[in-house]
Amino acid sequence: MWTDLGPVIAYVAVFNIARKMIDKQADFNLLGMSVPGEDAPLYIGALVFAVAIIIAVVHSKIKTGQVSIMLKVTAVIVLGTAAITIGFKSPTVFKMKPTAINLLFGLTILGSLAMGKNVFKLMFAQVYKLPEQAWRTLAFRWGIFFLFLAILNEYIWRNYSVKFWTDFKLIGMLPITLVFAMLNMPLLMKHMPDMATKKKEE
Repeated sequence: MWTDLGPVIAYVAVFNIARKMIDKQADFNLLGMSVPGEDAPLYIGALVFAVAIIIAVVHSKIKTGQVSIMLKVTAVIVLGTAAITIGFKSPTVFKMKPTAINLLFGLTILGSLAMGKNVFKLMFAQVYKLPEQAWRTLAFRWGIFFLFLAILNEYIWRNYSVKFWTDFKLIGMLPITLVFAMLNMPLLMKHMPDMATKKKEE
């Protein structure tokens, strides 16, 4: 959980600190480039986010011996959008990052179901032991949820300030995702084998 949340928390914290310290009326020097002071917090946050996601990947590899597919994909998109955002001074690209990530996950999961496969099961088969119907139900729910998050991100960044969009990552997106995950727990618990059955099988 901290591997996923760490980069987001780092970005939100750095953005808010930079916003208070940087003069919005003056240009700011970032990596040898002059950027508008009002946009500087987002650029600095994007840079920190990129560094944090690299640390998260390395930590995951050292700690567990592997890096999840979702973390790999997220890292590639984060690094790519951060590079474009800073290199071309385009805040919009970074604001659309969550949209791209959630669209990719949602369409991949739903697309795999349409083709008779289940990418969601492939990602979590080592964590849960569920019947096929439960896997399909979970995959469909999460696929739709990822699309919902993509639409929500588009609505937030297009209609509210950068600060609100940034803070919403923690005060909005995170609680919504946790609530959705909790709502799916009854389905998981219903189909998870109990400890007595597991011991008997062993």
